[in-house]
Amino acid sequence: MTINLTPRLTIRIRRATDAENHIVRTQTRRLSITSLSFMRLEVMVFKYRVK
Repeated sequence: MTINLTPRLTIRIRRATDAENHIVRTQTRRLSITSLSFMRLEVMVFKYRVK
């Protein structure tokens, strides 16, 4: 499931491939991605930066 809250913020929820908990963050100039995995779910938060 993908939820577009604003043009700069998107949240994606899906079933995780493994049962381990983790947090992964990556960042570029215009995009920041945070991935949280817990309870067999994976939540990804995409933040876009526009000049």
